[in-house]
Amino acid sequence: ADCDLVRYCSDGCQREHKLQHEEACKKRVAELRDELLFKQPESTYLGDCPICCLPMPLDLRKAMFKGCCSKMMCKGCSHGNLMRELEERREPKCPFCRKPSVPPTDEESGKWIMKRIEAND
Repeated sequence: ADCDLVRYCSDGCQREHKLQHEEACKKRVAELRDELLFKQPESTYLGDCPICCLPMPLDLRKAMFKGCCSKMMCKGCSHGNLMRELEERREPKCPFCRKPSVPPTDEESGKWIMKRIEAND
């Protein structure tokens, strides 16, 4: 049987029982197909968001790179952190490493990047 709900001892037995089982079998095959189609992947090739631990979106417009700590995170976590900080009237910071979100100067930005390169991450 395609549905894997019933096991038969022989092909003859399966043919005899087909009419009784056919409708339930078709329904279960459709359910299995839906489960396969709509199942969330365990992860993506981009890994998981370091904040919420959900798979990173495949659409890179829905993710962002933080130069301060060299982490990719989903925009949902970044946005949630920004909203919390604005609500509490705090300076926006990276949700992962808590450094200021915007480096004060280009020179400072270069130092952050070089630090991450030296750390090999």
